[in-house]
Amino acid sequence: MFVELSWQEALKRIADLGWPSVELSFEHIRVLCEEPDIEDTAARFQTVAAEVGIAVPQVHLHLLANVASRDEEQRRADIKVVKRQLDFCELTGIGVGVIHPGGWDVPRNSDAWHRVNSLRVEAFRELCEYAAERNVRLAVENMHDRIGVGAGLRRNFGAEVWELLDLADAVGSPVMGFCLDTSHANIQGLDLPAAIREMGELLIALHISDNDGTGDLHWVPMRGNIDWPPVVQALRDINFAGPFNLEIPGERGCPPEFWDARVQYALQVVQILLQG
Repeated sequence: MFVELSWQEALKRIADLGWPSVELSFEHIRVLCEEPDIEDTAARFQTVAAEVGIAVPQVHLHLLANVASRDEEQRRADIKVVKRQLDFCELTGIGVGVIHPGGWDVPRNSDAWHRVNSLRVEAFRELCEYAAERNVRLAVENMHDRIGVGAGLRRNFGAEVWELLDLADAVGSPVMGFCLDTSHANIQGLDLPAAIREMGELLIALHISDNDGTGDLHWVPMRGNIDWPPVVQALRDINFAGPFNLEIPGERGCPPEFWDARVQYALQVVQILLQG
């Protein structure tokens, strides 16, 4: 929500509506990191966040970054963008950067699949080393398979928990963890409480939203068909200590004058869920 606003306006608006913390959107960090003096920009960002009284513990890094691209020029360009955003995280004290695993539309078990996996491991080793030097952790987000128009099933790496676990094992960095996107998991048909327990201590960030299983709708919890109490209990069982962070762009489908009401409603839903 509020990505159409400037980052200053968005922070103030969300804080005024009662939220104690927020994930910095990829739209806003892109704008912030395009400014030439990143140190000055980071200082201004910290000042505004402190003035409005909101914490920013995590950020969605470059949404379209494909760090496993077979196009070497594109891969290096995307890694460069992510590194600049990690510099911003260091300067502002943002501790977790959410990132997609990359490597889209490659047939499973093909030569290309194995080549892309090698590129992915290589890229994340590089990025994890860079992040560790800046006291930032990388949270690789689970994805979901999709039905491509006229192309049948489209496989996305990271749609299954075991793929993320294999990646973490291959990279071997203590700064790598996972971000659970509940909408992605629901589309994939995963058992959400089981996925949470399987990720265990490697689960370091959340993208909480709901859907009806038919698409990546990103609604407020309780609007779709996810059974939320067992999800919350599983998070308690693994002692998850991060924010119950919502990612609900699907709620923007209304006139702007209703956005505040939707964000306040989302906060009330979260408070009720977490009280149970």
